[in-house]
Amino acid sequence: MKKIIYFIALGMLASLSLVSCLKEDSVDAPTVNEVKMYMTDKSGKDSLITQPTKGKPMRFVVITEADICSVWPGGDRQIIKKKISLDGGVTFADSIDMFNHPVLKVSDLYLDYGLVGSKGLKTAQNAEGWYCTYTYKTAGTFDLSIVVTNHGYNSPDYNQVVVPGGKITVK
Repeated sequence: MKKIIYFIALGMLASLSLVSCLKEDSVDAPTVNEVKMYMTDKSGKDSLITQPTKGKPMRFVVITEADICSVWPGGDRQIIKKKISLDGGVTFADSIDMFNHPVLKVSDLYLDYGLVGSKGLKTAQNAEGWYCTYTYKTAGTFDLSIVVTNHGYNSPDYNQVVVPGGKITVK
């Protein structure tokens, strides 16, 4: 009888050790609370701005509880145009991939997600939130997109949300 009780207790202990009671197992979709923009003023301090200036570095700060965050400012999109061959100056047609999409030199516009050459800005985290530095090269209106992710990368509980950050008008 003692052996049977011993094996039952051992089985229950083993099964309880394999059961997870962690809060992380139920993952909520990430949200973005706020996006702030800063530029360094003449005194060297960061100033909150509403409209960036072309050619001057600015900083995006994303206030979120997400595990991972990337910023797609939409200010740079360059398609690879005609290439000159090495065998005598013959030019090729515009570069397209096998799905008839343009091949990009670079793009930080979220609409290009998945195309060759497009990527968002990598961010770092501080006490205020996720931040990155960016410089708009031209004036105009650009679409800002924020991609936030919870609970790691490529896990069964992977939750990624694309949040439109609105229009950024650069003077």
